Formats: sequence, structure tokens, C-alpha cells
Amino acid sequence: MAQNVIDILKQEHEMVLSQLSELSSKGTSNREQKYNSLKENLMPHMIGEEQAVYPKLMDAGMQEMALESIEEHNAVKTLLSQLDSASTSKEDVWVAKITVIKENVEHHISEEEEHIFPEMQQKMSSDELSSLGNSYEEAKKSAMPVAAR
Repeated sequence: MAQNVIDILKQEHEMVLSQLSELSSKGTSNREQKYNSLKENLMPHMIGEEQAVYPKLMDAGMQEMALESIEEHNAVKTLLSQLDSASTSKEDVWVAKITVIKENVEHHISEEEEHIFPEMQQKMSSDELSSLGNSYEEAKKSAMPVAAR
């Protein structure tokens, strides 16, 4: 049986927050490798939400929440792009940048888990949430080559 999209997203949120916590600590070893792993998880997650979840939110009358979430994604993508060109050898600057990304992602997750998910549960049936879980996973898979760039 398909997994509920909210359960999938919450699991991924935990993983990304854990990765961001580790990356924002000074003295983290293998920082570049861990950062690449973060992007391999975070980029498909964001693309999957944008392609599968947010259109459903709009259909369910949650346009404002969906549009705000998209803008939060855009901010994180911009910050990731800046970090891509930053040298990991300048640890203070790098940690400052990843900390700002972490704060943005924490805010975004809080909005989703405290406001969006409860409203989704009210407006969508369990079958719809499971179907959306499938759609989300498919969108994520199609995003994998994009995220690897």
C-alpha cells in the first residue's frame, strides 16, 4: 500500500534537519561530501513538493500556503547556489552560510508540519494522501538527474 505523503515528508524532514545540524557544526569532517549528500536529499524533496504536493494544495484552496512554500524553496535554492561557489576551506564563512540555510529550512518545515499538514489532513482523504505520496515519489525520481547537477 502506498505511504501517506505526510509521513514521507516528515521522515525526509528529519533526515535533512539532521544533515543540516551536522554541517552547521564547526570541525565537521568530510564537509564537502556531506554537503553533496544533503543536496542529493534536499533538491529532489523540494522539486517533488513543487511538482506534486503544492499543485494539490492549490486545488484544495490552500494557494497562499503553497505560494509561500514555493518562495521559501526559492530562497533555499539561492542560498545553496551561493554555498556551491563558497570554499569549504573558509570554515567560518561556510558555516555561517549553511546556518542560514538551516534556519530557513527549519522555518519551512515548521510551517509545513504545524500548519499545512494538519490542513491537508482535514481537506484530503487518506486515499488522496496515499495517492499523493505516490505522485510525490514519482516527481522526486524524475528530479534525481536534475538534483545531481
